[in-house]
Amino acid sequence: MQTTSLTLLMRLCRPDEPDAWDRFVRLYSTGIYSWVRQLGLRHDVAADIVQDVFVALVQKLPEFRHQGGRSFRGWLWAITRNKCREWARRREFVSVPAASLDEFEGKVDEPFWEDEFRRHLVGQIASVIEADYPPEVWRAFWEHVVEGKPASRVAGELGINLWAVYTAKARIVARLHEEFADLVAD
Repeated sequence: MQTTSLTLLMRLCRPDEPDAWDRFVRLYSTGIYSWVRQLGLRHDVAADIVQDVFVALVQKLPEFRHQGGRSFRGWLWAITRNKCREWARRREFVSVPAASLDEFEGKVDEPFWEDEFRRHLVGQIASVIEADYPPEVWRAFWEHVVEGKPASRVAGELGINLWAVYTAKARIVARLHEEFADLVAD
């Protein structure tokens, strides 16, 4: 199942889309950092490795293609794992044995890992686009769509027209589909 927006991945490869990298870093840096920290590495080391991963992505992303069962997350995890191994080799570090890295290799396919990563992405996406909407529009969308409250109840609580709730939902859902199509398609 694909959950990474192909639209965003394509935008990253275009030189006329500088905002795409800002968005990508905002969406993925915390997740990559979390992967590295779960290997038992210190904060400063994890932060350095995250930077190394992004440097590698700038170079390798144009080569990535969704083929067969190859997911972007799996590919991203492979790059992250390799950067951890490179770091350990450079420092002859023994606290992160290869077995520890191998143990986490399969985590990308486990439901817990998927759910954790997906929750992280949804939270990051929300924080990315929330700022683009007036607070009352965002709140109407959030309460109706995410919290599942009936539109009439949301309208009453916020003191807005019922159609304002539906309009907020339509606009934000359209934006999600436009920018994060593969993520919100599930």
